[in-house]
Amino acid sequence: MNKLFIAAALATAFATPATVMAQAAPATAPSAAAPNPTVGAKVFGPDGVEVGTVEAVSGDVVTVYTGTARAGVPKNAFAMREKGLTIGMSKSQLEAAVNGAQAQNGAQKDAALVADAPVKSSDGKVLGTIAKVEGEDVTVTLTDGKAAALKKSYIGLGADGSLALGMTAADFAKATQAAASAQPGTEAGAGATAQSAATEQPSAQ
Repeated sequence: MNKLFIAAALATAFATPATVMAQAAPATAPSAAAPNPTVGAKVFGPDGVEVGTVEAVSGDVVTVYTGTARAGVPKNAFAMREKGLTIGMSKSQLEAAVNGAQAQNGAQKDAALVADAPVKSSDGKVLGTIAKVEGEDVTVTLTDGKAAALKKSYIGLGADGSLALGMTAADFAKATQAAASAQPGTEAGAGATAQSAATEQPSAQ
């Protein structure tokens, strides 16, 4: 089977941790209106000290980057306080939760990486199934029959414990289509191979 190498932009997308679902408790004071986290917005802890910034929003999951760790926080864990978006954890507490989730997810992910296991997008859609695992390389047979060679670090665990990537199904499709267009001479039935890319540390992986 021929393979198509996906550009670094796609590899970077996988760095978003889909598996680090650190649960932040809602801030105690009720908000007049439901908060709507947007990319770039600052996030504060219950003590009013900055925790990090919103790096991405995918469905009901908000990725908060503290500068050293990324956490997927449910939208319903946010409240609007005087300083802005607020969660019920300090920066150190959120980072500790991320580190703990990563350690636990690492062992669970290794156990879940078996042939025929489904791989989902961050919005819960099945992208394909595991074909084989060789060291840090994982081959996924996509739903359209193509093959995607991914690094193990690109794959995490979703909230339901299933294998997941840190991008939506729509974004994954766009990225693979863009990569195919950028690779002249690639056969229509070619698979997709994601090249290795450094992550900030995980995802949760």
